[in-house]
Amino acid sequence: MFKLRSLVCCASFALFLLHDGSSGSAFCSGKMTKRKLSSSRPAVAESLEKEALRVASIGELRRLVFAKTKAQPAAWWETSSVEAAYESCRKVTEENSKTFFLASQFLAPKEQTAIWAIYNWCRVTDEMVDGDKADATTMADLQAWQDELHKTFAFDRAVKDKNSLALMDAIREFSLLEKPFEDMIAGMAMDLTMKRYETFRELEVYCYRVAGTVGLMSLPVIGLDPRMNSNVREKETTISAAMSLGMALQLTNILRDIGEDARRGRIYVPLQDLERFGISEDEILEASGTTGLLFHEQRWADFMEFQIERCHKYYRLAEAGIVGLNEANQLGVMAALYVYEAILEKIRQNNYDNLSQRGFVSSAEKAMHVARALFRLWELRTEARPFEEQQPMVQRGFLT
Repeated sequence: MFKLRSLVCCASFALFLLHDGSSGSAFCSGKMTKRKLSSSRPAVAESLEKEALRVASIGELRRLVFAKTKAQPAAWWETSSVEAAYESCRKVTEENSKTFFLASQFLAPKEQTAIWAIYNWCRVTDEMVDGDKADATTMADLQAWQDELHKTFAFDRAVKDKNSLALMDAIREFSLLEKPFEDMIAGMAMDLTMKRYETFRELEVYCYRVAGTVGLMSLPVIGLDPRMNSNVREKETTISAAMSLGMALQLTNILRDIGEDARRGRIYVPLQDLERFGISEDEILEASGTTGLLFHEQRWADFMEFQIERCHKYYRLAEAGIVGLNEANQLGVMAALYVYEAILEKIRQNNYDNLSQRGFVSSAEKAMHVARALFRLWELRTEARPFEEQQPMVQRGFLT
């Protein structure tokens, strides 16, 4: 249930990580042990083993993101072919995610096309377990798709998917990281085999793999502001914030679509949380198919408020770190953050009935949130920099 249509063009990573780079992930404990990122290529099925169900620490991710990039080989593909592939990716993005496509409009042309290529790859990956033919997907299919991914990153002429040319060109242009693409396929493996999540920690791993990874994929395209990432602490703050946005977006998807997912036999909210508020799995499944059940009860309202407030915390962590991104691309991320966070308020306005309907943010409301994003960025940048370094936003490219 990746719900890619909701993810913004740059921002997602996963989970609240407020610690120094030397320690393990703040949310990985117990059997989710610390382990260094490996350069090996494990089979997709191995990502479901207990020791693999963990998220890298912020220090590991910093080293991955800020590693020295390799020189890229010369392009062997024809310009007309890659342009056609990018155009195909643009159409897929525009047709399937209005929010994502809107956010991409704030990017420069090269960055924009690269983001479309990433979105297209993610959507194809998602459709394998969440599309019309998902019932026929096997672990072998995911393994074959991962093998195709490795060919793409190796600039292999034997790639089968025609739109892989667009991703290949983006890899060459921006030195994209292969690891998060592999991790997303691992997230699809979880969707293929897991219908429930017992604890929030388990859900965090899933959210990193299907949503947090998008931020890691996109960060080389969006870029960082070197003035706000001059040391280890600042770099980890930026990565942590982007990870938090990925978590917030995926949790928002999960809350918005509880009813829709339940009608497909899936429950993503942690079972421990349901038990805490006296709600059973069967009640959710029944309410998703019968109008008027459960949502009007106080225990459901209390449960949803608990989930919504947890989401808001992730959004605030993400908001504070957006100034670490490339200035020219900050507005697109902040705008998407506000537009998506508004879905939580829509759930409230619908009296917490996310069992028979979905929260929807109108075009007029989206425009208002873009304006809010612009003002909030000005505030954050004013706080982050000495007065003599500040310039009007129009001079920094926001209002050109």
